[in-house]
Amino acid sequence: MDVLLAFATKLPLALLVFLVIAYAGTVNKRIAGVLFTFPILNGIAIVTSGDPVRVADAIYPLVMFNCVLFALLISFSHLLPLARWPRDVRLIARVVISSIVWFAGAYLITDLRADLPGAAMLFVVAAIIAAGFMFRFWCVQPADGGKAQYPTFLSYWVNPAGAWRVTLFVVAYACLSFASHAALDEKWVGMASALPLPGLFALATLIEETERAPAITLTALRDTVFLGPLLVIPFNWTFAHLLVDFVPENSLILRYVLLLALWAVAALAVVLIVPPLAKYFDRRS
Repeated sequence: MDVLLAFATKLPLALLVFLVIAYAGTVNKRIAGVLFTFPILNGIAIVTSGDPVRVADAIYPLVMFNCVLFALLISFSHLLPLARWPRDVRLIARVVISSIVWFAGAYLITDLRADLPGAAMLFVVAAIIAAGFMFRFWCVQPADGGKAQYPTFLSYWVNPAGAWRVTLFVVAYACLSFASHAALDEKWVGMASALPLPGLFALATLIEETERAPAITLTALRDTVFLGPLLVIPFNWTFAHLLVDFVPENSLILRYVLLLALWAVAALAVVLIVPPLAKYFDRRS
């Protein structure tokens, strides 16, 4: 029953992340790049854990690894020889291959977590990497003069192709969710919660669109992807310590109210900070 309740709680949020990231990737790729690692599933893992600080601690280096993986997937999005495969098979193949690579790297990172620095040092390292990457690899996007026509959120998803993608995501997420509950250690729960499955599905969807419309480019997604840890590390550290220090473990409603409040703050930070930052780097480049 606990497994089913956890699945019923997490699935709508994970699905929402997938839908929002994929759609944002057609409208504002710089914001979508940060959303790849937005702490939706991280927050759920922490709020439902008996040891929030340990779960948060396990997630920090994994989020940094997620950013590296996304940057590589975006940079070499057409490297896999899948052109002759059916469209939906290509999407699943990309997600499966990306997940296998992620699990290999995440297993190694989780196993060595005790030898890695804490949140403060990882935040500093993440900030240096993000700044260095943006100054070196930022790509100016061609201006559209405000004439670009974007589909509405509903029209983007309410169609046979969108419905099939949603179905594939739900099935994949169900498999992951029930498998993760076999973990006996909190650090492995943290690892499973850091798998960016919504982001991997969203990126596979966007890659598919570039194959159908070669004029579409994904480089803007990569520009801001390394900003993710600068959002997730403070979010997870703050949330985990607030839970431990101020919120009783049996106050489930208060725990979720706090989570929703911090999600709102994190989303507001993305919306307020990323566009001006993108304008600065566009002018500079």
